[in-house]
Amino acid sequence: MSSIPTISTIGSVGPKIKESGSWVTDYAWISGVAGALTVLILALVFNRTNTLQTGIYFFGHQLTDNRTDTVLGALFIISAVMLTVELVRLWFWDKSNFICIDPAIKNGKYADFLGKCVANYLLYLLAFFIVMKFFHTAGEYGYKNGAAYYQAWFRLFDILFNAYLWAGLPYVIFTRALKYDKQADGLDTAWFLSRLLMWPIAKLVGVQKLVQLGDRDSKAIRGLIVKIFFTPLMTGFFIGQFPHLVSNVGYLLDTLPSTIVSGNYSHRTFNSDFFNISIAVIFSIDVALAWCGYVVNSRWVDNQTVSAEPTMLGWVVCLICYPPFQRELGLYYSAPAEREILHLIPEQWVVTILTVMMVASYIVYMCATLWFGVRFSNLTNRGIIRKGPFAFIRHPAYASKNFSWWCVMFPPVIYHITHSGFEQAALSFLGLVLMTWVYWWRAITEERHLMADPMYQEYCKQVKYRFIPGVY
Repeated sequence: MSSIPTISTIGSVGPKIKESGSWVTDYAWISGVAGALTVLILALVFNRTNTLQTGIYFFGHQLTDNRTDTVLGALFIISAVMLTVELVRLWFWDKSNFICIDPAIKNGKYADFLGKCVANYLLYLLAFFIVMKFFHTAGEYGYKNGAAYYQAWFRLFDILFNAYLWAGLPYVIFTRALKYDKQADGLDTAWFLSRLLMWPIAKLVGVQKLVQLGDRDSKAIRGLIVKIFFTPLMTGFFIGQFPHLVSNVGYLLDTLPSTIVSGNYSHRTFNSDFFNISIAVIFSIDVALAWCGYVVNSRWVDNQTVSAEPTMLGWVVCLICYPPFQRELGLYYSAPAEREILHLIPEQWVVTILTVMMVASYIVYMCATLWFGVRFSNLTNRGIIRKGPFAFIRHPAYASKNFSWWCVMFPPVIYHITHSGFEQAALSFLGLVLMTWVYWWRAITEERHLMADPMYQEYCKQVKYRFIPGVY
């Protein structure tokens, strides 16, 4: 590890290393576990108190009065827990350097400091306005015709905008005063917008030497695009998934025991319940943790975007896995649906074994997200994770997700050979192969991107296998 710094330093973004060899990201999973437990606790509380129908109350005051705001409230609670845990963890990890006073304050240049803070605040308001205009005009999001799927996202955006409008300036002043980081300043979206605005202004006033947008500016805009694309998706995913988890809690505690006692509980019903409940638990947790990572980008929790995928290929193979591109391509390129195994395969013990394998694989997939804590995000580098499932292979999420798909999608392919004809089976098999091929390319492009980080180079020396321990 001689090529990597051996002690934490101020003024740097991304993972740091102590003299003991500990990386700051080694315990990022603690906030992930806190978030996962909060999801489960909220699902239990929401079910027992009928919160989805009555709304969230705080000391007798009603905070939400509709389902959308209530589920968004759950997201805020989960994220608040994760961020608080990570903030405390980072303080314990490096108490002496956790606070760093801005030099302008130390030197008594208060007017200069406040001027920069106000400019930063206003530039972020401008960024909010630009993003809002984009979502209001982009046809995919259906703002003008009131499309149902993204209504929760527009509601969330209004909440975030108003929160920043009123609390943004105090937050900027507080953060820049106590968490000075020159390199982090250069990664701010506000810094990019300031440079972008200087170009036409300089052009108008006839300045000969115009502002040159460089690599940092490219990273900033790519990081912003990642947020713009994924935050609405994660919001919609959670709005759809979390109520299912709440409902399943009631089913587990109230309906299932009496059904079993009555003797009307079949093996087929068990397989269906196991599948549905497991999916609700795993993906409610996974999406909630990911949502926090996409929405929050703060030096207080050391999760600012260091870099974003620089190649078109990397973006294409990632975005093709998500709506609307996934939908336009036939929902995973004509591969069988995961639930087909529940209806097509008559041997219920076979279904049980394959479903258990699928769920076990999805748990690994969820753990990969959990180990990022508040740092999760597609297409970006926000810190290298080397513990948990990442200690065995470099792409545990992709490997486990694909293995789970093959467990429950390949048997329907065999079924189609004997029941639907070779053509249908061939199309389904091709779709499954294409899914795996796309994820292989995602892994390759991610590695090419992350290899620019010395920490990732060191990680690759420690973990030599991509997908299968000891094999490949």
